[in-house]
Amino acid sequence: MAYRVKEADFKAIAAKALDGLPGKFRRRMENVVVVVEDYPSADDAASAGVPAQELLGLFHGAARLEHEWSGGPPGRLPERIVLYKRNIEADCSTKKELVEEIRLTVLHEVGHYFGLSVEDLEKYETDG
Repeated sequence: MAYRVKEADFKAIAAKALDGLPGKFRRRMENVVVVVEDYPSADDAASAGVPAQELLGLFHGAARLEHEWSGGPPGRLPERIVLYKRNIEADCSTKKELVEEIRLTVLHEVGHYFGLSVEDLEKYETDG
């Protein structure tokens, strides 16, 4: 059974998850926006290599390290982290589960921004 919340409540939980990131991440995040969409597009699911109904979040953009090396173009658009509200809700049956899934998804996608490996991401997700 899916645990559903209003979009404003979902966004507030996501904002709290961002605020709860380890300081070494929060201090170094630049030009990143987090957006909420109901479902991923077929193209986004294909780019992630998973069925659309299983995709919880997606990082769009270049890893921070790439920008540090290249200097990044002036006035570049922000990197985007997308959270797929309906897919996350479908995986949760309680508010506690929803909060934790949003936290893990935000952490995972922020990890992609920093260019972390899957092993590093799993360590942070577990230690959270």
